[in-house]
Amino acid sequence: MSTSDTNFCLPSLQDGKHFCLNEYHGKLILLTFWVTWCPACQSDLPKKEVFYRSMQSEHIQFFSINVSGREPQPTEVPSYIEEHGFTFPVLLDRGRQVYDQYGITSVPTTILIDRQGIIQGRYDEHVPFSDIIADLGTLLSST
Repeated sequence: MSTSDTNFCLPSLQDGKHFCLNEYHGKLILLTFWVTWCPACQSDLPKKEVFYRSMQSEHIQFFSINVSGREPQPTEVPSYIEEHGFTFPVLLDRGRQVYDQYGITSVPTTILIDRQGIIQGRYDEHVPFSDIIADLGTLLSST
């Protein structure tokens, strides 16, 4: 996937502002695709919240993307986020647009994108979050 293929613009659940991935060129990007009904997502998202709250690098950007096209009740996503106290940025996919653009077939899936906008890692629910952090650290240290 080339840099232009990875770009997207999606609205934020929190404030409706649109985030475009190409605005973060030069940063490492971690994207997590998820849905509310998925048991693996329910286990994964609290780990991502801890990561987000402890992130102290201006070189990394984290976004979660709710795949609204796989939600039985997309209108329940805001209450799900509030109920679990998640503070990380939640972007709302347009149905399955970005999910399909990235060729994702299951949730949760985490994508690691390097500073040039090239996908360096694709991780499904079977990959421990510590492995993702290790790969992120490797990219971060190769400045």
